[in-house]
Amino acid sequence: MQRDPAALAGRTFDVVVIGGGIYGAIAAWDATLRGMSVAVIDRGDFGGGTSFNNAKTVHGGVRALQSGDVAALRRFARERRALSRVLPHLIRPLPFVIPTFRGLPRNRGLLRLYFALADRLVRSCAEGNGAAGHLPRSRVLSRDECLRLNPLIDPTGVTGGIEWFDCQMYNSDRVHFSFIASAAEAGAVAVNYMEATAALGRGADLAGLRVRDRLSGEALDVRARVVLNAAGPWAPELGRRLAAGGGARLHGRLSKAMNFVIASSLPGTHAVAGSAGGRMLFVAPWREHAIVGTSHDRHDGGADALALDRRQIDAFLAAVAGAFPGLPLDPGDVRLVHRGLLPASPRGDGVRLETRSAVVDHRVDGIHGLISVLGVRYTTARDTAERAVDLAADQLARPFGPCRTAVAPLAGGDMADFDDFLRDATTAESDAVSARTRERLARTYGTRYRRVVERLDSSSDDRGPLGAACPVTVGEVRHAVREEMAVKLGDALLRRTEAGSAGHPGDDAVSKAAAVMAGELAWTRQRMEREITELRRTYQLPR
Repeated sequence: MQRDPAALAGRTFDVVVIGGGIYGAIAAWDATLRGMSVAVIDRGDFGGGTSFNNAKTVHGGVRALQSGDVAALRRFARERRALSRVLPHLIRPLPFVIPTFRGLPRNRGLLRLYFALADRLVRSCAEGNGAAGHLPRSRVLSRDECLRLNPLIDPTGVTGGIEWFDCQMYNSDRVHFSFIASAAEAGAVAVNYMEATAALGRGADLAGLRVRDRLSGEALDVRARVVLNAAGPWAPELGRRLAAGGGARLHGRLSKAMNFVIASSLPGTHAVAGSAGGRMLFVAPWREHAIVGTSHDRHDGGADALALDRRQIDAFLAAVAGAFPGLPLDPGDVRLVHRGLLPASPRGDGVRLETRSAVVDHRVDGIHGLISVLGVRYTTARDTAERAVDLAADQLARPFGPCRTAVAPLAGGDMADFDDFLRDATTAESDAVSARTRERLARTYGTRYRRVVERLDSSSDDRGPLGAACPVTVGEVRHAVREEMAVKLGDALLRRTEAGSAGHPGDDAVSKAAAVMAGELAWTRQRMEREITELRRTYQLPR
C-alpha cells in the first residue's frame, strides 16, 4: 500500500470519497466490496481528524432506552456485534459498573428493570462470534461490591450498582486503518494529504473533483460519477462549495469533544461511571493506562479552528474531580488529549450532541452526483456508511452486490477464534522475536502480524525498540512507511503503530523513529526537526 497520487488521474471512478475518517473509510470499503471502483482521499492523514478522538468504547446502546428508542438500542447492539465479528483481535469485552441511589433516576430497582429489558432486546439481536460477541448479562451489585469495583466515586448515598458489558478497542487507530487497508487491498485507490478544492462538471451534474496534493502542492483532476462527501466537520462547508452554494442541508454547528489518556491506571478491570453537575463521566482502563471522558464544549469557530483551550481543560479536570473524588488527577497526569469536532445543537450556554448521523442525497436539491454524510457516533459508522453507499449505488443505476461489511473480515481479522490465534502466535517458534513482542504484534495487526515478524526476524536493527520506554520496534516504523502510507512522523507514531497512542513515547523513541523515516523518505535534517516539533505539539497542553 503505497501513496500514489498519479493513480487518481487518467480514469473515471464510480465513487470518490472525500474524507478518510471512520465514515469515509468504511464507505470506501463498502463500495469496493460491492464492486464499485473507488478512490478515497483525505486532506490530512487517515483517521487524523475527528476519528482520532474517541473513548475507545464500542457501545451497545443501553443509553438509548432512556428515551425509549428501542430501534436505536438494537442498531447499536447490531453494530457492536458487526465490529466484533470483522475485527476480533481489536474489539474485546469491557465490563462497566454504575452506582445506584435511592432517588430517581438511578434507583436500584428501576435500573435493574432497565438493564434487564436491555439484555432481552440485545439478546434478540443474536450476538456474534468470539469473546466480544457473547457478552454476559447485566447483574445487580450490592453496595459493598459496587464500591469495591468502583472505588473512585463518593460512597455517600450509594445503595448498590449495576454491572454490564460493552466492548473496547484495543487499538482504535488500527481499527480505523483496517478499513482503509482492506479497501486498498480490494482495489480502491487511497491517498492521504490530498485536499478537495473544487467540483468538476457542468451545472448541477458533478463529474469529480479538483484536488491539491498538500505535500507537493500539485493539482490534478479526479473524475468520478459520484462524489461522497464524508469530510467530518468540514462536510457542511465543503458540500456548499461543491454544490456551488446549493444543498445547504448539513448545518455547521459543532461541539468540541475531549477525552484524556491518563497515566494513572485503575485499581481493577471495570470501567466506572460517576457524575458531577448532571454530567455522566466514565473512567475506563485501557492497556496500562486509562481513558477519561467525554467532555463537550461549544465550538464557535470553523472546522479549521480546533485548538485546546486551557479553561476547558481545567473545567474538565474539575468535573472529573467532582465525579471521581478517589481519582487524584492534575494536568501532569494527562498524557494525551484526544479532541475532535462533532455536530451539535445549541442548548443554553452549552451544546447538545446530535443523536443521528445525517446522510443527504443532493438530488433533492437538483444536484446530481453528490452525497454528503455528517456522522455522530463511531459505533454506528458502519450502518451510516451502508446507507450512503446504498444511495451511491442508486445514483450509479447499475447492479451491485449487497453490503457485506457486517460480515466480511477486515485485513488482519480473518481468524476463526481469537484465543486460538493468540495462543498460536505466542507459541510460534522464533529465536529472534520474543513471545511478548509477538503477542503485542498479534493483538495489533491480527493475522497480518506475520509480515512484521518476518521483517524483525531478518534484521537485528529492525528488532531494536525505538526507546528505553517504548517497546515498539524500528521494524514497525519501517513497515508503516513501506506498507501503510505513513509519510509524516505522526502518521507512524500516532496512527500506524502504538508508540505514541498513550502519550509521548520519549525523546529517544521520537528521534529514532524520525531517523528511520528520514532514511526511508530522504528527509533533510530540517525536515526531521519540523516533524519532531509538529509531533511534540500534539502532546502539549496550553498554559
